[in-house]
Amino acid sequence: MNRLIVIYIALTLLMVTQTKSAKSQYEYRLPAGIKAIPEVVQSTFSERYPDVLLKSWYITHISYWQNDVSAGWYSDWYGERTIVVNRYEKPTYFEVEFVEEPGELSRSMYNLYGYWYETRTKVNGLPQAVNEALRSAGFEAWKISATKEKIESPSWPLAVYRFRISKGLKAQMIRIDEKGEIIQERYLDYE
Repeated sequence: MNRLIVIYIALTLLMVTQTKSAKSQYEYRLPAGIKAIPEVVQSTFSERYPDVLLKSWYITHISYWQNDVSAGWYSDWYGERTIVVNRYEKPTYFEVEFVEEPGELSRSMYNLYGYWYETRTKVNGLPQAVNEALRSAGFEAWKISATKEKIESPSWPLAVYRFRISKGLKAQMIRIDEKGEIIQERYLDYE
């Protein structure tokens, strides 16, 4: 009987390990050479960001961008998504990584027709207006996460800064626009 229990536990652990391993092998974005990127996407990017250090291009999918598996930001706001993209029969979304300011990595997303969706930049610090908004909202004693993002989008009039704050056992994700208005707060549950 003990031997059956040991075998059952071993098989269960093996299945869990293989499931996690298989999940990590999904391709959410694929590296792409410049020839794979439509000319309209390249020109739209160059017009918007003329003097940047281009790092790399990717063929991607809007569901990857929304889930943003590299940082977990989307799932912290909205919960886990179940969409997984394994292949791209016809590439329709493109992501570019670049450096505009030293030490800050930016990523922009475009569709096949050159429409710019959003740019996310991991920033080192926050503007004074954002820091003042935190103080005036009573968060001056809260710790700010090392990872902070500046998000620019054609659908928002101002850039928005997104980051985690924590104090003791409490944690929140917070969004503040560049003028210092708190756009959204969300308490995080750590169960």
